[in-house]
Amino acid sequence: IRIDGKELYTSASIGIAMAHPGYRHAEELLRDADAAMYRAKARGRQRFEVFDEQLRAEALLVLDLEGDLRRGLMRGEFEPYFQPIVRLQDRAVVGFEALLRWNHPSRGVLVPGDFLAVADEIGCLEQIDWLVLEQACDQLVASAGQDTYVGVNVTARQLRRVDFDVQLLQRLAAHGIDGSRLRLEVTEGALLEDPETICATLLRLREAGVMAQLDDFGTGYSSLSYLHRFPIRALKIDRSFVAGLMAQNSESSAAVVRAIIALAGSLRLEVIAEGIETAEQAERVAALGCRLGQGFHYALPLPAREMGAR
Repeated sequence: IRIDGKELYTSASIGIAMAHPGYRHAEELLRDADAAMYRAKARGRQRFEVFDEQLRAEALLVLDLEGDLRRGLMRGEFEPYFQPIVRLQDRAVVGFEALLRWNHPSRGVLVPGDFLAVADEIGCLEQIDWLVLEQACDQLVASAGQDTYVGVNVTARQLRRVDFDVQLLQRLAAHGIDGSRLRLEVTEGALLEDPETICATLLRLREAGVMAQLDDFGTGYSSLSYLHRFPIRALKIDRSFVAGLMAQNSESSAAVVRAIIALAGSLRLEVIAEGIETAEQAERVAALGCRLGQGFHYALPLPAREMGAR
């Protein structure tokens, strides 16, 4: 297509729904064709897909999930589970990571991968994020006097909000919590979405004592310039590298872990190994020079009401 002296190229992803007596309204036919079109996009674009029974079942499941999400928010079914971050040398707890869980009334405890995409699509993800943050603040109040922090996962969408830091600090002040007891866990991909805005937000929060940790380090767009530019306090080595330490080609994973630890040391950053599930992994990570870790080997994530029982 030639527009205003410029050549524009376009392609199409097509969804097809076959009419049958089961459709009573045109909107139902369009809805199913739309679902087929999104599958065409997911499978590589520039193709067509026909709506079938599998897509129908998936669409019904999503509809059910949407309703359950809204009801779950009203019923208070979402809560953080806390997993300790420990010193590998003596297992002393230095902090916790708040991991979102959904106590679904019929499907049991669901992890974020089961519902976050739908929550984002229907616009209730931010509400869930703030709910988890509030409960993390409650846990910090309950553990007053302890020299520990809580890490909370935040998204690029939250960090791009011009008033995110103001709202966050207001909540901390309302609970009487020092900023140093809260850490924000961000991914490398999130930093790339709007680096200028996010960097400014993190800098303002650092002035109030709230530090940031780079989650799943080594799996995204790792860049020395970002580590130097953003106010990062710690790097979290992704669990895939920790698991790889026990594989047949373990030397490649060991080389990556060793390099991350050396890089963090030169930048005076903490290093936390994620996903430590066995004593052998803990020993190997410690031998490579890592001082902090978290994983099932030390403790399962638990709701706040059960933490005192351990």
